[in-house]
Amino acid sequence: MTAEMAPISNRQPISVAEFDALPVDTSHRYEIENGFLLVNARPAPPHSRAVKRLVAQLDHQLPSGLEAFPELEAELPVGPSPRRVPDIVVAPVEVDEQSRILSAQIVLAIEVASSGESAVRDYAIKAGEYAANGIAHYWVVDILHGESAGLTVYTLDDAGVYHITPRVTGVVHVEAPFALTIDLGRLTARRTPEGR
Repeated sequence: MTAEMAPISNRQPISVAEFDALPVDTSHRYEIENGFLLVNARPAPPHSRAVKRLVAQLDHQLPSGLEAFPELEAELPVGPSPRRVPDIVVAPVEVDEQSRILSAQIVLAIEVASSGESAVRDYAIKAGEYAANGIAHYWVVDILHGESAGLTVYTLDDAGVYHITPRVTGVVHVEAPFALTIDLGRLTARRTPEGR
C-alpha cells in the first residue's frame, strides 16, 4: 500500500496484485481473508495496551538477533488468505528492511483476541492459515471483557498440525520456541499513578 486513502468496501473480492497496489490507510487494518478484502478499524485502547506491553515483555527476553514487531503485514503463500497482519510477530531483526514479512521468517505469531468476532478468527481461521504456512509457534492472547487475560499456545508438529496447550492465566512460563516468562495480568491493567 502506498498513499493515504479513504476506506474501501469490506468483503469485496480482491487479488494479491490489487491488494498490494492499495494506497496506505493508517486508520484501518487491511487483510485478505479467503480471497476477499477484510477491513477492520484500528484496535481499541485495551487491545493496543496489551500488544504494546506484550512486545515489551518479549523484547526483554528474546535471544540476540530476534525482535518482536507489532502489526507487520505478512505474506502467506499457502491458502486463500495471502495477506494477514498478525498483532505481533517475533522474527529476525533484519525484517525491518522489508515491506512485509514472509511466513518462513516468523518464529512466533501472536494474535490478541479482544472481541467475540476476533476470537473466532484467531482461534480457528488464523490458526489453520498459520499452520498451513508452516508457522511453528502461534499464540492467542485473549483479553475478552470480564475475564483475566489468558494464553493458548499452538505448536506445529512434523505432520503440519497444531497441538494446542489449554488456556492459562497469570504468570506463564513457556519453553518453546525459547524460554519466556509472560505476566498476562500486566497486559491489561491500567498504569498506576506511580507509573507502574
